[in-house]
Amino acid sequence: MTSDSVQTREIAETFDDLAHDRCCKYKSKGLTASTEVLLGFLTENGLVGKTVLDLGCGTGFFALETLREGASSIKGVDLSSAAIHEANEFAKESGLQDRARFEVANAASSQHVSFDIVVMGKVLCCYPDADSLLKTASASSNGILGFVVPRDEGLMKPLMRVGTGLINLVERLRKTGFRLYLHPLRSLDRLLVDNGFQQSNKARSRFWLVFLYKRTGPGAAVQG
Repeated sequence: MTSDSVQTREIAETFDDLAHDRCCKYKSKGLTASTEVLLGFLTENGLVGKTVLDLGCGTGFFALETLREGASSIKGVDLSSAAIHEANEFAKESGLQDRARFEVANAASSQHVSFDIVVMGKVLCCYPDADSLLKTASASSNGILGFVVPRDEGLMKPLMRVGTGLINLVERLRKTGFRLYLHPLRSLDRLLVDNGFQQSNKARSRFWLVFLYKRTGPGAAVQG
């Protein structure tokens, strides 16, 4: 087994353990502040009638919220089979299963026909290869790309570095393969610009940054 497959398996196992609790938390408390901001960006920029791809969708609650706000259909992929099970069950409970599809897949390497909107919640910080995730996201979007990352800038930067280090120390002591990553924001922006996107919206939410990019150049996948 390659190091990449070991790492993705360990990420999947981490979120398998969290899936049920995360679904219950959403049902009792709703979206987090940062995902509320991201959903607001999408609605402000035109969500009604659009197709949505959620990479690293977890238990699917954000994707299903986009349907409630007018999206025509959604697809979600995640490494965690337990999270995907919860997502499909939640879609059925919500009566949205006809417009929702959730699958187990690696968001960094899966291929998709194009969607109007591609989103990644708190996903980039949980995966070592941000470039692969963003390349998949940008190739799959013919319009909008939104994501949430740690607030690794300004006065918050030292706090984020210390907090991330402590979390990763705990994970090493627990002998898990899960780690948090603070990918350079300038590198993320440069990659998206190189793939035909420009930043449209940005907001801070406690420990998180929410970004929305819009396609300005070629490079979208074939419409499906």
